[in-house]
Amino acid sequence: MTKLVMSIFLIGVGLLQETDILMLGLKIGASEKALETISLKVDEKFDDLIKYKTLDNNDFFIALKDGKIVSMENAWLGDSKATKPLYSDFQFGQTSLKDISKKFGSEGYQYKMPDNVVNTDGSTIQLNYFEFDSPNNEVFVTVTKQAQTSHTNEDLPLANYKLIAIIIADKTYLDAQFGTEKIFDKNYKKITAKQ
Repeated sequence: MTKLVMSIFLIGVGLLQETDILMLGLKIGASEKALETISLKVDEKFDDLIKYKTLDNNDFFIALKDGKIVSMENAWLGDSKATKPLYSDFQFGQTSLKDISKKFGSEGYQYKMPDNVVNTDGSTIQLNYFEFDSPNNEVFVTVTKQAQTSHTNEDLPLANYKLIAIIIADKTYLDAQFGTEKIFDKNYKKITAKQ
């Protein structure tokens, strides 16, 4: 009987891990109190934004609204020994936008705003958004970077954009920041939590 109970428990834990979308055990919509469960030191704190350093010395940002977690960002600081993000099997500095598009079956969507592609410091940075097929309203955002060349932004091959940050955010929060008008890839579809 004990083995049966243990088997049911393990199956339940497995299902929970497949459906929950977590970074360091935190999920979108959790209360600010949940931040007490992570053992990272606060690097900086702003009004509703807290910046931590991860164990591999990358940045981890938590955005709060009304005492709830609405966005989590893991940003790579360029160390070739610290390329594993806090979510997904992608690799910072190695995984390309082409790889991401191939895995998800599309390039996701972008907001109808000028900041989806940013030219800065001789580089082009692009944000692509992918809704999770989840009841919790999360969106997965990939931030990729390409050194500028003589190409125009539209001509830059997807393989040249490399992952520099990932974000998991509440869709309503993002829409409030950027508007509700979006441009979807023709092959767009939601992604699953198990990535």
